[in-house]
Amino acid sequence: MRFAHFQFDARSDRLGEGPSSEVFRAVDTRLGRTVALKILRPHIEFDPQARERFEREAKHTSNLAHPSIATIYEYGEDHGTSFIAMEYLEGRTLDAILKDHRLEYEQGMAIALQVGSAVSLVHERRLIHRDLKPANIMVMADGLVKLLDFGICRSTGESNITQEGMLVGTVLYMSPEQVLGEDIDYRSDVFAFGSVFYHAFTGELPFPGKSFPEVCFAILEASPKNPGDVRSGFPAPLSEFLLKCLRRDKKDRYGSGQEAYGALLAVSDTLKLTSSADRPSALAGQIWIPPFRSNAEQSGDADFAGSMRRDLVTELVRSTSLEVNVPEGDTVPADIRHAFVLRGSLDLDGERGAVDILLERAHTNGTSDTALVWRDRFEHTDNDEWGLQAKLVGSLVRALKRRLAEYALEPPPEIKRDPGKAEYLARRAHDVLHRGTSRHLMSAIATFRQALKEDQNCTLAHAGLSEAYVRKFMYWDGDVSFLQEAREHAQRALSIDAFSAEAHSALGFACVMAGESEEAQRELRLAIQIDHEEWLAHRLLGGLFARIGNFESASPLLQRAIVLNPTHIGSYDHLYGVLCRLDRYEEAIGVADRGIAMARKHLHAVPDDQEARVHLALLLARMGLEAEARTAADEACAKAPKDPYTLFHTACVFALIEDPERAIELLHEAQARGFYLQVETLRNPDLESLRGRPDFQKLIG
Repeated sequence: MRFAHFQFDARSDRLGEGPSSEVFRAVDTRLGRTVALKILRPHIEFDPQARERFEREAKHTSNLAHPSIATIYEYGEDHGTSFIAMEYLEGRTLDAILKDHRLEYEQGMAIALQVGSAVSLVHERRLIHRDLKPANIMVMADGLVKLLDFGICRSTGESNITQEGMLVGTVLYMSPEQVLGEDIDYRSDVFAFGSVFYHAFTGELPFPGKSFPEVCFAILEASPKNPGDVRSGFPAPLSEFLLKCLRRDKKDRYGSGQEAYGALLAVSDTLKLTSSADRPSALAGQIWIPPFRSNAEQSGDADFAGSMRRDLVTELVRSTSLEVNVPEGDTVPADIRHAFVLRGSLDLDGERGAVDILLERAHTNGTSDTALVWRDRFEHTDNDEWGLQAKLVGSLVRALKRRLAEYALEPPPEIKRDPGKAEYLARRAHDVLHRGTSRHLMSAIATFRQALKEDQNCTLAHAGLSEAYVRKFMYWDGDVSFLQEAREHAQRALSIDAFSAEAHSALGFACVMAGESEEAQRELRLAIQIDHEEWLAHRLLGGLFARIGNFESASPLLQRAIVLNPTHIGSYDHLYGVLCRLDRYEEAIGVADRGIAMARKHLHAVPDDQEARVHLALLLARMGLEAEARTAADEACAKAPKDPYTLFHTACVFALIEDPERAIELLHEAQARGFYLQVETLRNPDLESLRGRPDFQKLIG
């Protein structure tokens, strides 16, 4: 179909439609570029207000040059029908993304900052958008965000062309004054901005309702829940920002988009420890850095500019995952896509140095044009040339990474979820995880992540990753960052399903390893209350009670753990020790016999289960079967000679059968392989025979 100088197929190229217009992907036959062609419906042409709104959209948007506002190429008529040709965007609306899931903090902040910057410019130009909503925010494949639809935008100096008292906009995100049909100002957009990102970050609307009147009543009379009550662990500064945007009385909100954007930048600064700029792997993609220019003719200045560019490249390669390209000249390839171009101009004057930088972005709409996304200047003074260069490069790198963090995060693709497959993978990963070795641990983590690709809201996978990271803490030098990651995954699972017994168990496990006994007991008890068949919570709580000397409480918990998961041999081993401390030796021997028999049967079916093998060796040692215990321990070491979990537990076996030299040797090897000895050696009774030895004291000292 041909319309004016545009060509498109009315069926296959339809992008969307509304009451007054249709939008098509079209080719501008004059310039050969792809555009989004918005055509006013013919019957609407007779409505003066509709034509005025359409023209207003073209007029206002064309005057807003901003990387996060769609570019208007042309406004015109063809045989009496009005059209707007605008930048063609490939991506997903925030509305579509939120139907899949709420936003993680990094991704959400990256989107919010871009929208906030766009709204700031809108208000700076004395315009009010009036229809901020997720459906009007487009997130492209490279993370760039575009604010759309200025059809009902109006200037603060224009009269309202809508009927007095008529609702204009989308009610779910409207301000109270907009619901009432009163005069509005910038603060109405601020309210809508807060509503949109309250929804985006929490997954819930701030003013929900089952009907139009119910939503309006909530906006006028109700107060939104504190985001921290909706989503566990919600950052307090971000919560305060959103709630201030949503104040019922507009005098209590931020006064404009500029003020709100500045406040959001401050919030981003307070959250910098979890921002993309501080997570190098999050900054990915291509950046091209042509030679920096010098504003002076001196050769020394040119050398300084070249040296500064080399240092900048080195730092970006070291601290990010960016692919850094260093062309010899000023030009970059015309066919690059989803890439940044950083240009610099140096000005040296004695001890003072300044660098002006331009950050451009290659368009993704079928052209080779670049668009300016950032301009800045950095100045420093230092009487030492190397010191001056280090200051300039340091400031530039920090600012550049912060700026790239707004764009470099890719939004999640459109997801066809398969919750059934995700749960199957998560359960398979749990099974592998409990086989004991570091190899099993890494395999389980990979499978949990695969499950999350099938369904990123799979609570069982998040809970499994939480437990896996606690084990990582044990296996890799007691790195507390792994415990923090474990807590984050458990909280993520609980934010999806507050009644996930597996997530409470994993959180309790993290608390056990952190030495937080009361918190651990609370989480593990809660897991058992939620699901009486959650075996890991019984096993962990029983082990915790045994460790603090409450053997009466430990015994029934461990017995229940065996009933729920009879192939987990560690539960038999722990229960044996508890029963011995209670002087119930006959029962203890019976438990050990059952554990040994079950271990042999299970290993015949699953020979890869190292957890079963090492606990079989421990039970044999406890029963005085020294030769069999030694054989089982040697077999475990032969199967996984470099595994820290195996090395530590077989050291316990040799300590029990009074072979201290071999035990110390294995403990040394376990420690060298990363096992965190301090978490076990001070309280593990199996190592009691070694405590008086100087080589043992040196090992744990």
